[in-house]
Amino acid sequence: MTKIVLYIACSLDGKIARSNDSLDWLFAVEGDGDNGYAAFMADVDAVIMGRKTFDEVLVLSEDYPYSGLENYVLTRQNDQQSEYATYTNEPLDVLIDRISPTINGKIWLVGGGELIQEALRLQLIDQLELAIAPVVLGSGIPLFPEGTLETRFRLTGCRPSGQFIMATYDVLK
Repeated sequence: MTKIVLYIACSLDGKIARSNDSLDWLFAVEGDGDNGYAAFMADVDAVIMGRKTFDEVLVLSEDYPYSGLENYVLTRQNDQQSEYATYTNEPLDVLIDRISPTINGKIWLVGGGELIQEALRLQLIDQLELAIAPVVLGSGIPLFPEGTLETRFRLTGCRPSGQFIMATYDVLK
């Protein structure tokens, strides 16, 4: 069975980006190597992200970081095209049901907040891997937007990585 994982970084006050989508605060925090990113990615076969997140990924990197994986961008504007990803406006659960049979590893939900909220509403997430940065932003895009379904988690791992706390939770369903 394919595991759906939300792997994401947030500030101490639960923000995943500034209000203008900037992640500058995140890159200013000292990590330990890649903070376990390569080990996580070794088991990922597909990534799903929202359009704003995809647009930010394109800005942050000269080389597209998820080449070699199936890439899906959820958007209301389905007429867009990209050499890196398939744009779709199909419901998240329909997309996951459609692609899961072809996936051998994990499906990584990259973000952002609207995608996370919908995935929790549909009870699709199996695991949350959270990198908590020691910074309070005060405002910005929340990890869990207002109105997110109440969800319970069980801590299954926690370790320091430089100045980050890397916490792994299973979603209790």
